[in-house]
Amino acid sequence: MKQSKNFCPTFCSTCGGTLTYSADGLEATCPYCGNKYNFRGGKSEALMLALSRANAMRASCDFDEAMREYSLITERNPEDGEAWWGLTLSKYGIEYIADERTGMRVPTCHRTVEGSILEDECYKNALKYSSPEQAESYRRKAEQIERLQAAIKARLAEEESFDVFLCFRSADKNGAPTRERIVARRIYDELSRRGIRTFFSEVTLKNRLGEDFEPIIYKALNTCKFFILIACSEENVNAPWVKNEWSRFRDRVYEERLSAACCAVFENITPAQLPSFLRGQGVDLAKYPAGGYEIEIADNLQLRFSGGASGAPSANGAGMAGMAAGISGMAAAADINGELERGRRELAEGDFVSAAASFSRAIDEDGDCGEAWLGAFMAEIEVRQIKTQRKFSQEVCNRLWASGTTVQECDRRLASNEHITYAFASPYYKNAVKYSTPAMARILAGAKAEVMDMADKCNASLRLCRDDCLERQRAAAEGYGQYDTGEDGRSSAADAAAAIAGGAIAGGIMGLIFGGARRRPREPRFFSPPHFRPGHPRPPRPGGHFGGRFGGRGWRGRR
Repeated sequence: MKQSKNFCPTFCSTCGGTLTYSADGLEATCPYCGNKYNFRGGKSEALMLALSRANAMRASCDFDEAMREYSLITERNPEDGEAWWGLTLSKYGIEYIADERTGMRVPTCHRTVEGSILEDECYKNALKYSSPEQAESYRRKAEQIERLQAAIKARLAEEESFDVFLCFRSADKNGAPTRERIVARRIYDELSRRGIRTFFSEVTLKNRLGEDFEPIIYKALNTCKFFILIACSEENVNAPWVKNEWSRFRDRVYEERLSAACCAVFENITPAQLPSFLRGQGVDLAKYPAGGYEIEIADNLQLRFSGGASGAPSANGAGMAGMAAGISGMAAAADINGELERGRRELAEGDFVSAAASFSRAIDEDGDCGEAWLGAFMAEIEVRQIKTQRKFSQEVCNRLWASGTTVQECDRRLASNEHITYAFASPYYKNAVKYSTPAMARILAGAKAEVMDMADKCNASLRLCRDDCLERQRAAAEGYGQYDTGEDGRSSAADAAAAIAGGAIAGGIMGLIFGGARRRPREPRFFSPPHFRPGHPRPPRPGGHFGGRFGGRGWRGRR
């Protein structure tokens, strides 16, 4: 089946403004930011839908997810300038906001990046693969972003450095204070009482202009000696602003190979629901029903800072041994062979959280150890062993969801699928390919291609299910499907249901009396559509066995 061409968007991919089309409908201009579009070449509907998803993620400030989506698009369409430009905007955390005076949409920066955007490879690819008019528009916008970045960097020297960064969601969707906010306040008060400089958004950003937020946050994230994520629900962990902060510190951990530089303070969730770099160390609030966790954290941080850790956290985690009572996984790393052996044993037992911590300590000891990076990747994706590419890809594909029955369920399953796709874009995977044997590198690369392809299909199916659930909710809210009640107080729907049930019972009895046993023709055990290779993971079957999960062993699920 051929994909339809000339599928044209309604909104600007840069600022989100409504496009104005030419008479023939093949050219468009954004009146808010000046972007010009030419659709005479045509783009497939699948590509336009993928770009729309990525643009929506960026517009909601979920830059990490947007970068992942744009990266997938550029892998499949390396000559699409719009995808490269979206990836550039996401990398620099650009959000376009309407100017009240002029009505034009102007950029604001939510991330500060070292180096110039004008030298960025993604930006150069955007210029290379765009039309001359569009490239000129991108060039003007990049120069404007470069001036904003320069202004932010100029103010960094004026901002304060911090010892501890508290990351949490302050208010829920209704504006009510969250449990995380209460926990963070107690930790902040105790740390401040002891003279530990702590970034706490409720206090640090108070009475500051919105344009000052990014320099303050950037300086705090890049100077803090310890990072604490407060998490009492998975939804709050993945809130856009919270994710923007912990993902940037995660990048710093990977780049600088920091060890024992962060922990999670969590409640009502499991360590597996935390970001992977925080799973090996955390404070479980359930163990402190009467409080006191803030005192324990402050005691150990004070011991750490007084032990000579005045700059960035040390690579061997010196000064953190005292946190063993309240913060698990902070023990100093043993020799690399011992950590690797411990990690192998924990993988075999299915203890992926502990295995991730063991392999992370092995990486701290030897950053070029392929087995350590491979083990960390396997713990991230929760796989016990990798024998062949086919078995590995099928095991991972078995965890992909393809359907859901409610909007919330579809959202949870989409997040689960995205966690799997992120694992294949994480530093663990990249370094596992880089430092492992050539045979293992080929297995990982081949499995990634198959998993990403299947994830795209499953996510598309899930989004269709989510849209269908939304339509049903709207219909229910507007009163469709309701029936008038009769004089006896019963609805016509109830009468119809009773009639159908009675008819079914009567029909069943008559069938038993007069009907003969007829054997249903046996369905073929396996079905292989011609466009799928033998052994290739099969496409999702909406509403199938195991609640819509995709099984890799034929249509009937596991046996």
